[in-house]
Amino acid sequence: MDLYDYKKLLDKVYEKIPENVKQSARFEIPKVEIRIESKNTFITNLNKILNTLNRDKKHFMGIFLKKAGTMGEIRGQQLFLKGQYKEQVLNRLIENYTKTYVLCNICNKPDTQIQREGKKYYLKCTACGARQEIKEK
Repeated sequence: MDLYDYKKLLDKVYEKIPENVKQSARFEIPKVEIRIESKNTFITNLNKILNTLNRDKKHFMGIFLKKAGTMGEIRGQQLFLKGQYKEQVLNRLIENYTKTYVLCNICNKPDTQIQREGKKYYLKCTACGARQEIKEK
């Protein structure tokens, strides 16, 4: 069998793989859905974001509000932010949070837990077993 036949065979096999199996990434960073009322912003899909990231409300809020540089609170199922914010800015903040506190630096999977030892925090990956210190960016 020559190389050309092998490539043809691979192409045929690849075409028969279902679309849902071809996708390599099972994790997508959630996008915010916002509502602006006067000079305040509400993130209406807070629970979806927290469930996807698999993080505690208090931890997420503490980091998120600090990075946004504003005050805020949970009102029902929404996160209230003092001030007007664009979706792009809030999405970037969530993306940065995810890269620092959710995704493993080794295997890039979201299957992690935050562990505290003394004054230091570590990100422990349950997928590959890696453990690294969390350093804020």
